[in-house]
Amino acid sequence: MRPVSRTYDALIYGLAVAAAASLAFITLAIVADVMVRNLGGRPFRWTSATVEYVLLFSTMAGSPWLVRNGGHVAITTFIEMLPKALHDALGRLVILACAAISGLIAWRALALALEEFRSGSLDMRSITLPGWLTYAMIGVGMALIALELLRLIAVGRVRAGEGERH
Repeated sequence: MRPVSRTYDALIYGLAVAAAASLAFITLAIVADVMVRNLGGRPFRWTSATVEYVLLFSTMAGSPWLVRNGGHVAITTFIEMLPKALHDALGRLVILACAAISGLIAWRALALALEEFRSGSLDMRSITLPGWLTYAMIGVGMALIALELLRLIAVGRVRAGEGERH
């Protein structure tokens, strides 16, 4: 089981690095596009559509790592006032609900990706990409988020902000 765990950990960290790199790419692409426009050149046609896709990728690639490290949004004002036993039980229940919702979104997005793949649809903007790509990014990202949420319960980190700190 350990090699599978190490491979999965490497996937989560690798996606986080790819998400960070994609944000750097977005920054450079927008700066280059603005500079070309201000210098009187023709702006790049691909910048806007590419940035939209890359923003989705960076969100879906980086989110599982954020969940793992406690960087996700958690509203704890009410729950912090509860007794520890109730706090922990409610925390597990909320995490399970979030994992179920993430899993449902993943399932639906992957079903749509498969449907788009089978139909051969294309998303045509200033660049043309396969129609299934956005749904696949959402599906894989949400599935990994669901796994990370379940992992929080498995390793006993059910309190808000108790991710792994590196």
